[in-house]
Amino acid sequence: MNPKVKNTLKFLFFLSIGIGLIYLIVHGISPEDRENIKQAALKANYFWVLMALIVSVISHWLRALRWKMLIEPTGKVVKTSNTFFSLMIGYMANYAPLPRLGEVYRCVILSRYEKTPFTALLGTVIVERTVDFLSLVVLFFLMLLLCFNQVYGYVKNGVANYISSKLEHLLHFNMLIGIIALVVLVVIAFVLIRKKDTIKAFAGKYIKSFVDGIKSVGKLKKPFLFWGYTVAIWICYLFAAYFCFFCFEESSHLTPVNALVVLIAGTLGVIVTPGGTGAYQVLVTKVLTRIFFISFAISFTIAWIIWGCQLLLSVILGLLSLILLPILNKNEEAGSDTVQNS
Repeated sequence: MNPKVKNTLKFLFFLSIGIGLIYLIVHGISPEDRENIKQAALKANYFWVLMALIVSVISHWLRALRWKMLIEPTGKVVKTSNTFFSLMIGYMANYAPLPRLGEVYRCVILSRYEKTPFTALLGTVIVERTVDFLSLVVLFFLMLLLCFNQVYGYVKNGVANYISSKLEHLLHFNMLIGIIALVVLVVIAFVLIRKKDTIKAFAGKYIKSFVDGIKSVGKLKKPFLFWGYTVAIWICYLFAAYFCFFCFEESSHLTPVNALVVLIAGTLGVIVTPGGTGAYQVLVTKVLTRIFFISFAISFTIAWIIWGCQLLLSVILGLLSLILLPILNKNEEAGSDTVQNS
C-alpha cells in the first residue's frame, strides 16, 4: 500500500475515534447540563484565556530557541524568527489529514529559507521528540509523587470499579462475548510470541535512537541552557492550563500541582488522536470531575476552552507565519537569485 494512503487511513482512523468520543460525550449530556455549559461559557472570565495564550506563545518561542540550538552543530546558524515561523506552520500542518505532517513540513520550510539540508533538520526534530518523551515520563512520575492519593483513588474507585462492573455485566448477561474476548486475547498473545524477535529488534532500535538522541544533547555547546529551555517550555504548558482554572470561581482554588494532572491527561489525549480531538476533552473533563470534583459543566467548558484556544492559536500563528516568512526573507532570496544569475 502507498505510504501516503496508509498514513492518511491511519489519520482518519484515529480522527474518527476522536470524533466518536466527542459524539459520545455530547450525546450523553442532559438538557440541564447543556444549559449549564452554555451559561458557564457566557460567564467565563476570558482575561485568563488571554493570559494562557500569551504563555503559550512564549512556550513556542522557547521551543524555537531550543530547536535553533540543535541545528547549530550542523554548521548552520539560523534565524530565530525563521525557526519560530517554521515551527508555527508545522503546528498548523499537524491538523492536516496526514499524521505528524507538521514535523516534516517545518523542516521543509526552514530548509528552504535557511538553505539547510532537510535530512539534518529532520534529525534535530527526532532529538526534540526524544527529549519531549523523556520530559513527559519525568512529569508523569512527578505527578504520581505529588498527587498519588488523588490519582490512585480515582484509578481504584473509578476506573477499576467501572471495568469490573462492565466485566461482571458481560459475564452475567452475555457469556459468549466474554469467551470471544478471551479467544481474541489468546490470539494476540500467540502472535506476539511468534513475532517476539521482530518486536525485540524494533524495541532495541527505538531504545538505541532514544539513547543516541539524549547523548547528542550532551554534545551541544550549552547543554544546560538546552535543558533550561526544556524545563521552561513545560512550565509554560503547565501555566497555560493553570490560568484557565481562573476563568471560573468554582475552579479558581485549583493549584499548579492540580494543573500538572490536567497537563499529563491532556498530553496523552493529544498522543491518542490527531490534535487531541475528542480524547483531550474526554480525559481533561474526567480528571476535573472525578479527581478534583469540579462540576461537569465547568469541567467540560474548561476542557474545550484549553483545547480550542490552542487550536485557534496554532491556526492564527501558522497563517501569519506563511505571510511573514517570505516578506522577512525577501532580501535573502533576492540575494540568492542574484548570485545564481551572475
